[in-house]
Amino acid sequence: MHSEAQELFALDEALRAEGDRVLNESGIGAIIEEAGYVPVGSQVMGTMTWRDLDFELPEGEPDWDRHWEVGSRLARTGWCVRLNCENAYRGSPQHPGLYWGLRVADPKRSEPTPKEHPSIWKLDLWRLPATDFKHNKRRCERWLSLMSEAARANIIAIKQALCHEPEYRRTILSVHIYEAVLEHGVQDLAAFRSWWEETVERETQ
Repeated sequence: MHSEAQELFALDEALRAEGDRVLNESGIGAIIEEAGYVPVGSQVMGTMTWRDLDFELPEGEPDWDRHWEVGSRLARTGWCVRLNCENAYRGSPQHPGLYWGLRVADPKRSEPTPKEHPSIWKLDLWRLPATDFKHNKRRCERWLSLMSEAARANIIAIKQALCHEPEYRRTILSVHIYEAVLEHGVQDLAAFRSWWEETVERETQ
């Protein structure tokens, strides 16, 4: 078990509790739930290291009007300091979907909050093709079946070490950390970097 496991678990628990509160108090959580989005990623895996929440929704044909309607409702709450809309069916055909990227202020803070303030929450909302949604769900279920307390501590520690580095979320993704720890037995940052370099080298050959 990681030597700081209890501190890492406390970090995850505190962030999940704060995230739930922000969603409830802002009214954003109710809009997301009513639209059919479900939580995914670190809030489900119990591996949160920063203020970031992910949601997905499966759909058949892309419904741009519905996507835009949800974004409009989110904006009208008054707690979104930034909204970024993307049609990845056109912009990223390998990873299609309709996307809202939100920066959400904490209603508990009464003073104006810049969009890059540390207390700002980042929310990613994806409307995905049903096949992609099912693939992601099966992968999450597999990883949860492999999750132990030791693995969870290792994942949080690696994510915490990487989450503010430039390559994180660009070339290094959280799914790579889950794969490395849960499927390849990686236990620390140094081992992850070695695994990652070998993985990238194989994929570019």
